[in-house]
Amino acid sequence: MTATEPPPARGLRARARALLPEGRGARWLVGASFIDSLGTGLFIAGSALFFTKVLGLTIGEVGIGLTISGIAGLLGTPIIGRLADRIGPKRGLVALYGWRGACFVLYPFADTPVLFYAVAFLVGFAEWSSGPLTQSLVGTISTGDRRVRTMAVIGSVRNAGFTGGALLATGAVAAGDPRFYTFLVLADALTFFAAAVMLARLPLVAATPVGESAKTPATAAVAMVRDVRFLVLTGLNGILYLHSILLTVGLPLWISTRTSTPLAVVGVVVVVNTVMVIVLQVPLSRGVEGLRPSARRQLWAGWLLGACCVLVAFTPNVSATWAVVLVLAAVVAMTLGEIWQSIGAWGISYALSPEHRRSTYLSVYHLGLTGSSVVGPALITFAVIDVGPVGWLGLGAAFVLTGFAVSLISRPADEPAMAHN
Repeated sequence: MTATEPPPARGLRARARALLPEGRGARWLVGASFIDSLGTGLFIAGSALFFTKVLGLTIGEVGIGLTISGIAGLLGTPIIGRLADRIGPKRGLVALYGWRGACFVLYPFADTPVLFYAVAFLVGFAEWSSGPLTQSLVGTISTGDRRVRTMAVIGSVRNAGFTGGALLATGAVAAGDPRFYTFLVLADALTFFAAAVMLARLPLVAATPVGESAKTPATAAVAMVRDVRFLVLTGLNGILYLHSILLTVGLPLWISTRTSTPLAVVGVVVVVNTVMVIVLQVPLSRGVEGLRPSARRQLWAGWLLGACCVLVAFTPNVSATWAVVLVLAAVVAMTLGEIWQSIGAWGISYALSPEHRRSTYLSVYHLGLTGSSVVGPALITFAVIDVGPVGWLGLGAAFVLTGFAVSLISRPADEPAMAHN
């Protein structure tokens, strides 16, 4: 080691700091997001066992509760977004963390279907709003392309947190003791409270009054967004977001029922996806600022997600070895598409959201993701998997056309099509 070379430990610390967003506020927000995701990983790993073994619910009752939670998210997201524009995204996010923590404390007492549905509604009403409020808060503490990069860091950190939480929960799940399942739920509640305390230490970001009462229905909040292009892009982003359903529903069901691929590949798919997002999302987010560069990323996402579907469509007609190769290639394409979709979505929503109503606009934009999560499982199951390879090819075409639509709609009105092409 020469005199000018830093000690290895110091060099590693410097590189780690370089990966974090600039500014104390952004780093505190990243830390709170990690704590939140760690608890969510704990909960997700044991949630099915908690609902069925501790609360005594049937699988059907759990499904109804999760559907109610998704509907509550559709209703609550724009309302909470408007409220956050009045009180500020920081206060709104702190309140949401407290709300979610309190709801998870109630979960062990929801031992009848009616009580479970009520708690699930309260959880869903607040849960889906945390994403747009986090993005809104990033918009107030960061500027320019730092906003997209900070969101990319948060996305990578959250993936790491989910994975870490799931690994920590492995022992409790394997033990088979219902008390451990309850512990995971209460541990998740504790992480929400910890994240709230952490965010409360951020300097207060003043809210900009919007002039109207926040106590209005969700439809009124959506009506405030009068930019038709923004609303269309919201829907198109929801279509591209179906990649999340491919990861959690589409590929696992297809691999296990329609291919000769070993079932262990399902776990490999999740690992490959998680590692790629953690490693690549921040580097690929650099320099993305403004509407057109962001729309270009979603165009790329459409192509990559389309390629993923084409590769999956060929898996039933090949040997087990080639099926594994095709599945892994499809996961790589899907994950790159996921990264570009997210980066493009952050940039588009920032570019088109007026500062004084940013939380409202971002909350409406996230309705595309919520809607995709609600209808996506049934859509992928019945319109893609049940149809077979043709269904995958149709979905791939839809992804490609959606990417083109985002790019075209994001083009300035006075820009000729030939110049765009």
